Amino acid sequence: MLQAVQHERAAFLNNGGECGRLIAGRDWTDSLGPVEGWPQSLKTATAILLRSPVPMVMLWGEDGIMLYNDAYSVFAGGRHPELLGSKVREGWPEVADFNDHVMKVGLAGGTLQFRDQELTLYRTGKPEQVWMNLDYSPVAGENGEPAGVLAVVIETTERLRAEHELRAREERLRFFDALSEAIRDLTRPEQVMACTAQALGRHLDASVVAYADMGADEDQMNIRGDWAADGSQSIVGTYSLGAFGKTANRELRNGRPFITFDTLEELGPEEGKALLDLGLGATVCMPYFREGRLTALMAVHSKEPRQWTNSELSLIAEATDRSWAHVERVRAEVVLRESEDRFRNMADNTPVMMWVTDQSGNCTYLNRRWYEFTGQEQHEGEGLGWIQAVHPEDRPLAEAVFLGANAGQDDYKVEFRLRRADGTYRWTLDAAAARFDSAGKFLGYVGSVVDIDERREAEEAIRNSEQRLRLATAAANIGTWDFDPITGALRWDQRCKELFGMPPEAEVTYELFLAGLHPDDRETADAAVQAALAPGGTGGYSVTYRTVGLTDNQVRSVAANGGAVFDDSGEEPRAVRFIGTVIDITDRMKAEQHQRLLIDELSHRAKNLLAIIQSVAQQSFKGARDPADMLRSFEGRLGALAAAHGVLTREKWEAAPIRRVICDTITAVKSDDHRLELDGPDLMVPPKTGVSLAMAIHELVTNALKYGSFSGEDGRVLIRWGVEEGRLKLEWREEGGPPVSPPERRGFGSRMIERGLAAELDGQVRIDFRPEGVVCTVDAPMPEIA
Repeated sequence: MLQAVQHERAAFLNNGGECGRLIAGRDWTDSLGPVEGWPQSLKTATAILLRSPVPMVMLWGEDGIMLYNDAYSVFAGGRHPELLGSKVREGWPEVADFNDHVMKVGLAGGTLQFRDQELTLYRTGKPEQVWMNLDYSPVAGENGEPAGVLAVVIETTERLRAEHELRAREERLRFFDALSEAIRDLTRPEQVMACTAQALGRHLDASVVAYADMGADEDQMNIRGDWAADGSQSIVGTYSLGAFGKTANRELRNGRPFITFDTLEELGPEEGKALLDLGLGATVCMPYFREGRLTALMAVHSKEPRQWTNSELSLIAEATDRSWAHVERVRAEVVLRESEDRFRNMADNTPVMMWVTDQSGNCTYLNRRWYEFTGQEQHEGEGLGWIQAVHPEDRPLAEAVFLGANAGQDDYKVEFRLRRADGTYRWTLDAAAARFDSAGKFLGYVGSVVDIDERREAEEAIRNSEQRLRLATAAANIGTWDFDPITGALRWDQRCKELFGMPPEAEVTYELFLAGLHPDDRETADAAVQAALAPGGTGGYSVTYRTVGLTDNQVRSVAANGGAVFDDSGEEPRAVRFIGTVIDITDRMKAEQHQRLLIDELSHRAKNLLAIIQSVAQQSFKGARDPADMLRSFEGRLGALAAAHGVLTREKWEAAPIRRVICDTITAVKSDDHRLELDGPDLMVPPKTGVSLAMAIHELVTNALKYGSFSGEDGRVLIRWGVEEGRLKLEWREEGGPPVSPPERRGFGSRMIERGLAAELDGQVRIDFRPEGVVCTVDAPMPEIA
């Protein structure tokens, strides 16, 4: 029954998923008020975001009260559902400054867009590095002014991590290629290990990289060489493995790496003493076994604690295996080395598949990695037998590219799916370089086959991410365009064409774009484009123009934003791409125009009303006092009221500048104000306060004209105001007028000032009739602007 009632009073939340139900059942008294009393603009915006499949959140009001959909609740993680209805700066305290900037820009009518923005969030109670695409747009309230900010949140963390992982793998390949090249011609084991230690140390930015031989007892450890960075000391010497503690002994003797991220924290001062005495705060030590015995070690050390990544640990492990394997080969081949044998040994231990052909195109060699990967029998892939491991659908392409390149003796690359030993297929990149002897004779190819299946998955993930972005822009009703300044090619999406009244299949050009603009806006829009493309500029583009539909002749207002991409390789920067977005702001422009009309009409009607009141007063005021005095007094007060209303009308009845209220009120009574001195900052007060203050100033200036400093030639009035510790301080002081004595009784004006103004300001107002002149002081809390 309760749920039915809730849905009846908040029908706009129907079909809003879990978040819609949570919003309907929540008590909003302390923030947005009862759901049924929400303004229509808030209801409409909430209904739209709840039904969107894209993660969206709306930040309503100055505090940014958070309303979001089910897709965003997944992004919020462990903070959902407590995050719903919270203030955004408090809901995400770790990025409060970022969201504060978003609120200021959005509530000022601006938009923000971030691509792959890096933030640290605590969605699960611990810091998490995330990347996101963020689009912020203002949401208009009932009066057409921004009342909230709508955010489209697309997390790109997985894509970026995939890209980072891909780059790490590529870097890993480059490292081992460089290392293999560096040690290829070395003939002494210590040279191989020294070169490997140096390469590892510099690549990983380590403190010390050392290698050691183990004695027959598997305890004596002889560190016979190392590489030390600047500021680190060599640790060459003989040690007992047992001295490095039970953890190191257990792991290394069982063939497992010994790893510490923070030696002191993990091992303590006693077990970690040997490492700490050597100045090593973090360690990765890799064992090397031969014939079932621990025969050697390679270790990478850091002076400070360090979080070794999985990629770094894998690199160290492979470098250890490769280096010691190479040392073994060097020891076995000290007497005789032949270039082909060196190549084959290197190729058999490289992480990629390698092959060699002769000049006729027959494969004469495939490395061990090829046979391990494909499961072919030894020598089965020679000749053209390798083609049998290629996916049947990819064989025609692979064979045609290879044979065509061989006929032309050209380098080549081709991608195809290759069968693994387990029967599955993975995408690979086959790349080869033509070989020539010193006389220029073609000798065949040397090539490699690299597993790129994960890279293609990352590329597919990127394509999917771009598709999600397209869906997000469609949900936000945003059009996109892409212009090539070099070729003149222009691409619009469907929404962009709709804003120019064009069918989806229409071809677009820059000339067609200009033709679709309102004649009065054409020159401005074209100038903005040329300025964005001009060399030496910022490349930024932000312009508002009207379009005239090329087929429907409908006039629309459009906000366009974008930027140019420049090529700096030449003598002068040249724009090579120009991209951006368009948004239909027709309704917003109409609303703003309508608002201006309403304000002008309100001002006109208010003045007419005051004229009517004055006319009625002239006919109705009769009494024992002189009617002319009564009329002048009444008209003066109405004049002060009209002056205050004029100020408020110019400010759209949001707030009144205190200086303007004072000046306009005094001018309505006394146009010559050269004896008036004003001193105070530019302060804004609420409408009611402005009216009350105007009436009080009117009474004071009227009294000064009759009896005070303005009644003679030498008198003057000083008005000072300011804010001290959150309180409004205002003083009216008369000087140079006739002597003043306190009245026998308080008149209407004095009572209105001391009681009425004090009540309005919730403070103290006092009038002192000092002999040298009247002094009126105001001391009240500084009123807040709604």
